[in-house]
Amino acid sequence: MAVRKSSDTARVRKLGRSDYRIVAHIDIDAPGNEVWSVLTDWEHLADWNSSFLALTGDFVEGGQVRTTFRMLGVKRHYEHELMDFIEGRQFGWSDPFLFGMTDHHIFRVEPIDSDRTRFHQTDRVYAGASSVFGALTARLVMRMHARFNRALAAEVARRRAEH
Repeated sequence: MAVRKSSDTARVRKLGRSDYRIVAHIDIDAPGNEVWSVLTDWEHLADWNSSFLALTGDFVEGGQVRTTFRMLGVKRHYEHELMDFIEGRQFGWSDPFLFGMTDHHIFRVEPIDSDRTRFHQTDRVYAGASSVFGALTARLVMRMHARFNRALAAEVARRRAEH
């Protein structure tokens, strides 16, 4: 299954019996540092998107953070240890999130050139109840990532227009 708009893509790929990879990206007309700045403006995150609402804690490699997500209208809080952290470029976590399924989620800002950036979200859903709920969960997460990516691009554009 895939979602496509002009410069964004989201898809789910089945890796194994109960192992799913979600890939979503969007091209944004702004330098990477501006995209990173909006993405990591934790104080205003919930102002511009409806799924990833908050991140608090120690935003460094190995840092302990607490995230808040809204999924199917329900707010859920998760504790994570940040991994794959490169300041100004990427961060992620890999922890159980729902019915014992594990979420390996990476956010990455990749400059295309001096004025354009490709924002990526990759995710993997596996373990726990993924043999029963994995495909459904992966499709739901894919749609959430696609919406988040479009909201991020719109917020970057809005902030650029203000300056």
